[in-house]
Amino acid sequence: MITKRKKIAYISGTRADFGLMTPVLKAIEQSGKLSLQLYVTGMHLMPEFGETKKLVQKEFSGTKTITAIFEDDSRASLARFCASLLPKITQSFEKDRPDFVLLFGDRPEMLCVAVACLYLGIPTGHFQGGEISATVDGITRHALTKLSSLHFPATKKSAAFIEKMGEEKWRIIRTGAPALDDILGAELPSRKELLNELGITSLSTPFILFVQHPYFEGGERVEKQIAESLAAIKLSKLPIVAIYPNADPGGRKIIKILERERDNPKFHVFRNVTHAQFLALEREAGVMVGNSSSGLIEAIAWRTPVVNVGRRQFDRERGKNVIDAPVSRKEIARAIKKALYDKRFLAKLRRAENPWGNGGVGKRVVSVLEHLRIDERLLIKK
Repeated sequence: MITKRKKIAYISGTRADFGLMTPVLKAIEQSGKLSLQLYVTGMHLMPEFGETKKLVQKEFSGTKTITAIFEDDSRASLARFCASLLPKITQSFEKDRPDFVLLFGDRPEMLCVAVACLYLGIPTGHFQGGEISATVDGITRHALTKLSSLHFPATKKSAAFIEKMGEEKWRIIRTGAPALDDILGAELPSRKELLNELGITSLSTPFILFVQHPYFEGGERVEKQIAESLAAIKLSKLPIVAIYPNADPGGRKIIKILERERDNPKFHVFRNVTHAQFLALEREAGVMVGNSSSGLIEAIAWRTPVVNVGRRQFDRERGKNVIDAPVSRKEIARAIKKALYDKRFLAKLRRAENPWGNGGVGKRVVSVLEHLRIDERLLIKK
């Protein structure tokens, strides 16, 4: 008797969520009891952000496209993107009929997926819920928690937060952060291989890895946010590897400012890098500067110091490698100096624990999905 494989769907909207979820997606693809349905949309389709759809299709040849993009840098564009994406997700899921759908983090794409699944009666599982951040993303993350059937939080603290939100205990399965699978188990490029892949002929040590996304809720202009950070990292006199931000409101303004540094010999600016390359950059960097969640979650695995700028990740769980700094070139520069040269901080960093788990997330999740009974119990919530 041939057992029908459960169809597990995932819609990726950015290079970041795809990289973080890749270990789980590969584990599903390798399962004899599950069948992966993978889709790309949003930033993946936009040439100005590297058209990363091609990277996804290279790893997963059966990937389908759902055409919806961010038209411009405005908040209204986010709303229009969701309005365009939701009916297309509904149409795709009506046709492909997934049995279970995975959600990750706090992006608008995920909110659209969750709403479509709610009304189509398709159960969902949400990764990295229960975490706190001081943006619209944080509100989206908590909304996804209430819309999801199962929860795959990364830490003990986030699992407890989900339970406080009223979610039944049996729905909460702490797995750790998926990113740790690649950090602890995947083969990443060596420093020499990394520089060769990126086309960097020479990069002295230490260097700064700079990733700063727009924070548009705080009242400060995006231009000021990026100007203060750039002024601070230039004061260090160190080489800088800078990577484009995401497509949130203000992202294109940051890109425009970063592009002015193309002719600066200290700067290496990239639209996009592969997830393996990004992890290797985190590993090799003397310090990471900006406001990316990767600094709070992934960098601790390498014991790489992080200067977290501004309020975008305010109150979010992090390792002892993170130094917070306001949007002030003086304070950011001071934090960079501490991260690189403060002997007491560096001694504590070497002993710091990683709150995000120890890898093996893909295997854990696949085991849950393979044995999961899909019925109305998943869909009927208190």
